[in-house]
Amino acid sequence: MVPQKVIKLAEIVRSHGGRAMLVGGCVRDELMGIEPKDWDVEVYGVEPQKLRELLDTFIVTSGVAHEVNVVGEAFAVYKIGSDLDVSIPRRERQSPRGRRGFVVQGDPRMSFEDACSRRDFTINAILKDVLTGEIVEPFDGQGDIKRRLLRMVSHDTFAEDSLRVLRAAQFAARLEFDIDEET
Repeated sequence: MVPQKVIKLAEIVRSHGGRAMLVGGCVRDELMGIEPKDWDVEVYGVEPQKLRELLDTFIVTSGVAHEVNVVGEAFAVYKIGSDLDVSIPRRERQSPRGRRGFVVQGDPRMSFEDACSRRDFTINAILKDVLTGEIVEPFDGQGDIKRRLLRMVSHDTFAEDSLRVLRAAQFAARLEFDIDEET
């Protein structure tokens, strides 16, 4: 189910000592038997500058896009074509009082659990190794998919973004999930 370009990218990342993990909606959808419409890859073990170099080489050698579009170079989120986003794991926290938005910090050495802890719902906090198929789910996302239950990953991070409540209602309606009462 994973496109060849995503596999090729994962092979390049592995050849430079990193690990490419599918994350978020593409993993959730695949586990639910829905064909993913786009692919999100988090790259562990590769520094942001090196990742950018690898991505530039990847697009030249693979022909999947004409350029890498930078969405947030400070925290390394790159768009390749219309259906592939590549990033390093990152932490988000609200800006200090009087400022808007979040402070985002990338960390390629972050643990899987720490990286998943910033996600909104357990069903989106599931990683899948592109090359081995290994599933990593520190918050029982697969169990919640089976239970058709939408549950937040963390009270602390969920409360930081008021739009997550709207997303909960949208997900519940679209996926026909119940919302956990704590969410």
